[in-house]
Amino acid sequence: MARKHNHKQLTKRQNQMLVPVIAFEITATFTAITDIIRARQFRHGNKVMWLLLSFVQPFGPWLYFWLGQKRK
Repeated sequence: MARKHNHKQLTKRQNQMLVPVIAFEITATFTAITDIIRARQFRHGNKVMWLLLSFVQPFGPWLYFWLGQKRK
């Protein structure tokens, strides 16, 4: 027996509102990964851990900036 799917499509307005959020998240992820690759030290954790966590959306990059990034 086939299941009926009740997926609601996003409206055009909702899609337009998501674009900047998605762009912001992609930028944060790219910036975090670049910083992690260049970093020699971290406040907590190590390079491999932060690289893996940076792909956990939407929190990974922001956790890195908050807890992992060594401030100068």
